[in-house]
Amino acid sequence: MKMPNGYGSVVKLSGTRRKPWAVRTSYLEELPDGRVRRKQKYLAYFSEQKHALSYLSEYNNGNVIKEHQKYADIPTFAEMFGKWEKYRRSLKSCPVASTWKNYYIAFGMFSPIHHQKFNSIRAQDLQDCINAQSSKSKTTIGNMRAIIRSMWEYALMNEYVEKDITQHLVFEFTQSGVPIHTRFSDQELKQLWDVLWTVNNVDIILIYIYTGLRPAELLEIKSSDVHLDERYMIGGMKTEAGRNRVIPIHEAIVPLVEYRLKQNREYLITNKFGNHYTRAVYHNSNWNTAMGNLHLNHTPHDCRYTFAALADKAGMNETCRKIIMGHALPNKDGTAYKTGGTSDVTQDVYTEKTIPDLLKEINKLPTVF
Repeated sequence: MKMPNGYGSVVKLSGTRRKPWAVRTSYLEELPDGRVRRKQKYLAYFSEQKHALSYLSEYNNGNVIKEHQKYADIPTFAEMFGKWEKYRRSLKSCPVASTWKNYYIAFGMFSPIHHQKFNSIRAQDLQDCINAQSSKSKTTIGNMRAIIRSMWEYALMNEYVEKDITQHLVFEFTQSGVPIHTRFSDQELKQLWDVLWTVNNVDIILIYIYTGLRPAELLEIKSSDVHLDERYMIGGMKTEAGRNRVIPIHEAIVPLVEYRLKQNREYLITNKFGNHYTRAVYHNSNWNTAMGNLHLNHTPHDCRYTFAALADKAGMNETCRKIIMGHALPNKDGTAYKTGGTSDVTQDVYTEKTIPDLLKEINKLPTVF
């Protein structure tokens, strides 16, 4: 009789025995490097198979031996990710911090199966999660593929599963030339302003739109980096031009930023308990809930796309737009900012803008639609 992985088994021992039916189970011993070693243990012996099976069933509903890993204790997908991460970080070839950030985002895309026991997950469960993200880029889908293949390799190595179900999955993505983001329409922008303070967390969406910050960038800004009196914040990541840049605060979102600051938390954007968001958690909880309440279908990056569209339509100075969006570099003494490209030496290198210049241009973005 085939038993679930980790459940234990009933085996018939060789030779002539009074009690030939043995109940055998295994337990896991975790090693310092994150790997685990499976060990076997015989629990009891019976004259008839049915009695042994009955004992095994009762055993898995109790806690006869402390170190035994009962079927109920098999790790979930989320728990296995944690075990795999610990093991992967113990290796000399451990990925860099930026790669781990991408892995966490990919992990979040498997949220529908986070709670499932690892050995109960089927290939179709994984395929459904992958298919739901088919509008994403090749890089994003590649990260999803990387973590599940590595997780199943780790699980096989440590005998959590008996086969790798990831080998025949289909990883479809959207080619880079195909638009995957859609700006908020004027009607949708009007809706956001109309329901501000009525629908929870609409203020975060508007802060995204009127700063042009990348999804992860806003979540990493600390309250100490917000200078409300001077109407700017410091933040950004990804590129040299994008890191630690000045982001002017549009006059219309000053009250929104002030509301967040008054909560006296380390990070500007947190959940209701004051905890720091990762991009994946924010997207799968706060953002999706807000989109559901508003009956809209957008991704967080659509806010940055909307900023660029509004800036272009409003005639924002191109140099200022590049600076705000993180396509420009500060000058040596930090008093002004200049673009970092090389296509136009006069404009890209020698044109500098001050914070008042940036504030003047950011306020060109409309708030009435």
